[in-house]
Amino acid sequence: MKTDLYTKIILTIIAVALTLNLVKSTITPAMADTKKYVTLPVNADGSINVNITKMLETMDVNIKNVDRSAFYYVTPIPVKVSQ
Repeated sequence: MKTDLYTKIILTIIAVALTLNLVKSTITPAMADTKKYVTLPVNADGSINVNITKMLETMDVNIKNVDRSAFYYVTPIPVKVSQ
């Protein structure tokens, strides 16, 4: 009998907390940050021009392992290296 009462009390507390969380999120929506964003010009083929300046030495880029699910929902960005 005590276990049943304990379970009911705990489930009621969880239900109240979830309801308060839902009400709170509708009153004050979450804001990630206040940064301002800019739009970048995109080329006709969908690529973006990037220029790296002020590099004093060669940048070594070695991609050894990438989780297959890391890019599951994204469209790849074409990269062309020119020297």
